[in-house]
Amino acid sequence: MVQAQKDIKPNATYREVRSKDIEWPKLRSKEYWEYRKNWSEYPKNTYLSDFPLNLDIETTSYCNLECVMCPRTIQMKKGIGYLPENDAELPMDLYKKIVDEGAENGLCSIKFQYLGEPLADSHIVERIKYAKDRGIMDTMFNTNATYLDEEMSHKILDAGIDDIFFSVDSIIPEKFNKIRVGAEYHQVVENIKNFCRIKNEGGFKHVQTRTSMVILPGTPQEEIDAYTKFWLPITGIVGFDEWVNHSSGRGVYEEYNPNFVCAQPYQRLFIMYNGICTPCCVDDTRSFTLGDIHDSTVKEIWHSDKLNKLRKAHVDGRYQDIDICNRCYIPHSKSSGETPDQM
Repeated sequence: MVQAQKDIKPNATYREVRSKDIEWPKLRSKEYWEYRKNWSEYPKNTYLSDFPLNLDIETTSYCNLECVMCPRTIQMKKGIGYLPENDAELPMDLYKKIVDEGAENGLCSIKFQYLGEPLADSHIVERIKYAKDRGIMDTMFNTNATYLDEEMSHKILDAGIDDIFFSVDSIIPEKFNKIRVGAEYHQVVENIKNFCRIKNEGGFKHVQTRTSMVILPGTPQEEIDAYTKFWLPITGIVGFDEWVNHSSGRGVYEEYNPNFVCAQPYQRLFIMYNGICTPCCVDDTRSFTLGDIHDSTVKEIWHSDKLNKLRKAHVDGRYQDIDICNRCYIPHSKSSGETPDQM
């Protein structure tokens, strides 16, 4: 049943600008656009598919940067969650088990990450190729681009990557280096430019690229305008996401929106590097564990009583009954621009 009165906000803090000259949308299949339609329509209709449309698979927990706004950095500084001594990669045999199940159940897309840096994963090229060989339509990840040299660019393109999203949080070199601690602005820019050149010259114009930044407090409009002017001709899409304070901890919000229904439980499932599954991108502390992929199938977790209870709480206007949803900022976020259809 269509919940027309419901407020479906996949990501109200995000907006983007697209070049009129981008070619990749014209080169995608009919099946791809059907999947993207379902990505929007399933949440609107609170329709539960037999299998997730997308799996977010964190293939490595390691990241070489300590970005000031990242939940991973904040956890490390607090001595919880993501700690250097616990860095690990998702075993290939377990990864293949996940992908094989997905391929047999119509899985449309895989995003190779959560809080770790995907290009730090020693098996990332093999993982992309395996997913494409098993018929996964759309493969993607966000990256800080520090490891994206020319050799890696060729490898991931040849393996079959479909979308790559570059995280670059300022157009000002000194500011960027202070935000993305451990990165060097000019090298990152050079890496992205080279990737786009290799993509365009090598017959990979179907690959989507995007550059995005987190808008921190005090960022002037002039900087945002300069960022757009610089990056739009290079990557074709520029995205902006408003900063959310993860360091102080999320409290219960006084303002309550009973019509809010989260899109993510109808679109995707998150599988962490250690096999733990969670329902959404906000659960960076894994406080709402749905199951362990070592012991359960993706389909069992997707249709689990715990996740179904979460979905029902949203449909009934009682998401406050779910602790992680009660503390989430998304129901209270105000749209700041065009609602994107990308992840």
